[in-house]
Amino acid sequence: MKNREKRKETILKKIKKKIRILQFCLLLGAAGALGGCGSQEAAEANGRTVEGLSRPEAMILVATERNRYEQIYTDQIWNVTMPESGESFEDFLLEQVKQFASDLKVVGAMAGEYGIELDSSEKEQVRRLAEDYYSQLTAADVAYTGAVEEDAYQLYLDYALASKTVSELTKDAAVEISDSQAKVIEIQQIILEDKETADQVLALTGQEGADFASIAGEYGVQDEVRLSLGRGEADAAVEEAAFSLEEGQISPVIQASDGRFYIIQCINPYEQEATASRKAEMALVQKDGAFRQLYDEFLAEHPVEVSDTVWDGVSCVTDQDTATTNFFELYEEYFPE
Repeated sequence: MKNREKRKETILKKIKKKIRILQFCLLLGAAGALGGCGSQEAAEANGRTVEGLSRPEAMILVATERNRYEQIYTDQIWNVTMPESGESFEDFLLEQVKQFASDLKVVGAMAGEYGIELDSSEKEQVRRLAEDYYSQLTAADVAYTGAVEEDAYQLYLDYALASKTVSELTKDAAVEISDSQAKVIEIQQIILEDKETADQVLALTGQEGADFASIAGEYGVQDEVRLSLGRGEADAAVEEAAFSLEEGQISPVIQASDGRFYIIQCINPYEQEATASRKAEMALVQKDGAFRQLYDEFLAEHPVEVSDTVWDGVSCVTDQDTATTNFFELYEEYFPE
């Protein structure tokens, strides 16, 4: 029982970190996480009814996210409870999918307002994409989603139009992010509960032939010994010390704001690939902010009313051996940025 609870806690920590990293993006980062802020099945905008997703289209999104999370975290994911709200992870995930589906339709309405549409070549590319995607579905995927190829095509049309709209409306957004701001380093850490023990452990790390990771495993209370770290992701005192180290250097004992004591060793003072990735994520955050302002202004001028009926009875828990996970990844292959 104790091991099961610890596993659930570890899963939840990973999920929360992933959500923090990826949930910032309304549409540009949808392959990583689904999130949004709009209406759902049907919305009334400027006196017009904006149709929502069909049930099979909605189930394609649900199947994609259901399978992706279960493959990473196993079916134990459905036993996780979100600590802030007390809701199950299943309810949390379904709400994210519903919000994302809503955003597709609201942004589609924005496209009409700004005169943005897909051209014939883009639509033909979407058609080929939908054929490719649907051909890869298993019989269990089809049974779970109830989708035919036309459902995949219509959903991809919505997504392509929304993505184009976001891109067009944010192309002039100022993005100036330095390598210093985005810098990611790799460290090892030892976390201890009292200063006396921390001083003793620091002395051990300084001995000839000392193995920092082994010492961390024996004495530390941390969940992770080796990790990547970017600005703003750790206690201020810990961050300041970590980013001042050269490769191989070990920090003095650092007291964090939570009262615990840290010893840091720098493994890599500049993770080039991770820094480039974080810089791109930060750029998306800036563009997302610019788009959200336009989105909010649109909603203020075009109030929406939502109907939830298409989602009635939807569940992520199923005995069917569904497998599809690549709805968004395949889109990126056909429509690379």
